Amino acid sequence: MIKYFSGKNRITVIGGVAALLVMIALGASWSFGRAQQDTMIGYIDSDRLVKEFVEPMVMEPLSQETDRLQKELDAEIAKLPDGDENKKLEEAQALLNKHQAVLDQKKQELISPLLGQIKVSIEKVAQARGITLVLDNTYGLVVYGGVDLTDAILQDLAQDQ
Repeated sequence: MIKYFSGKNRITVIGGVAALLVMIALGASWSFGRAQQDTMIGYIDSDRLVKEFVEPMVMEPLSQETDRLQKELDAEIAKLPDGDENKKLEEAQALLNKHQAVLDQKKQELISPLLGQIKVSIEKVAQARGITLVLDNTYGLVVYGGVDLTDAILQDLAQDQ
């Protein structure tokens, strides 16, 4: 076998392996270049989407629910029997926790559908612009490149309202 790879045959084999490696490298390069061409990256600022879309939509109903629950809590605390202050404080804290859980549930009920709307809008805007990957740039992770979709998504969300 060693004899087979000596002299002229060795040069032919090395040349053939080199040609094969060059072809593999060119194929990988072409494939990578093609993947880069086909991938369009967009990004959003989810903090802005929350501040400019979600918060205004939930502010009023959440404020109303908070007021209602506060009145209810005040009335229930007023009904607590006088006596042991520590016991009364514990019961008041339990009532507060119960009302806070109700408020948290209401907040979740209000926010969940809006987050769904945002997701649908992100997909819609990205597809319309040929974007294949959308990143969240709230914390400035995208340093260079990409397309900011935040304004277009806010406009799309406003049209749906």
